[in-house]
Amino acid sequence: MGKAGMAWGRVLALGFALALTLAAGACQKAAPEAPKSITWLGSVDAALADAKKNDRPILLDMVTDWCVWCKVLDESTYTDSTFIQASRKFTMAKVDAEVDTATASKYHVGSYPTILLLKSDGTEIDRIVGYYRAPEFLKQVEDYLAGRNTLAAMEAEAATKGNDPTFVSGLADKYYGHGQYEKAEATYLKFVDLDAKNTTGQADDALYSLARLQRKSKNYAKARTYAQMILDRYPTSDMFRPAHLEIAGSWKREGNLTTARRLYLDYAKQFPDDEDAPYAREQADTLAVKIAAANGKGA
Repeated sequence: MGKAGMAWGRVLALGFALALTLAAGACQKAAPEAPKSITWLGSVDAALADAKKNDRPILLDMVTDWCVWCKVLDESTYTDSTFIQASRKFTMAKVDAEVDTATASKYHVGSYPTILLLKSDGTEIDRIVGYYRAPEFLKQVEDYLAGRNTLAAMEAEAATKGNDPTFVSGLADKYYGHGQYEKAEATYLKFVDLDAKNTTGQADDALYSLARLQRKSKNYAKARTYAQMILDRYPTSDMFRPAHLEIAGSWKREGNLTTARRLYLDYAKQFPDDEDAPYAREQADTLAVKIAAANGKGA
């Protein structure tokens, strides 16, 4: 090959290399960028339409303005890059449960945050109640999509695991999270009977959940009954002090301000160094003003 041929060959080689480089650059530019945030829809109707169009499930976040853990989810879990990437598989929607009360009522949502995992037609698969970091959150979603650990799956297992205290406790929590309070109460009570000595360390938690459940239902006398059971049975429990405050709070909600104030003062005196002692004193002071006003001694 002559010098002219060799030079022309080098030109062709350089041109081919340049073409490959440009093609690679074009491919890189064409690749979609990873999302930097979640795209939320603001209504259930919009979510159902989008899910039907794209044939994918829905993650519906039910929130309220006053929900602290809803804000923590926004600031941590929902900003996690892994979670953001995973969110592309779902229609993501967020609604205020106190504005869209019809949806909250339809799905029996009573605790926040509650994130509903729905089929594209709006049928509930299951739900996540409370705060979880991205890995734990996504693991639950994966399990639910695979039919694991859902309420339906656990109810099916109850026939064989119905006397396993750990299983019964988990099923009770599931009913509670789903707003099925009658079933939750019966299942918590079964668990407390199975673990009367609190060997699992969860019987006291179950009684506290029962007290909270009755408070939600505004059955304050029954709430006090369950809280008192903690005081009587488990004096070394970490639920012992919260049970005191639960009883005081139930009297306040029922309108017996004098009894509530006395119990708050007793708490502050009995546990002066507890982190909730300032709260108890504040409640007692506030109730003192209300009692004085009710007796005609206030401003």
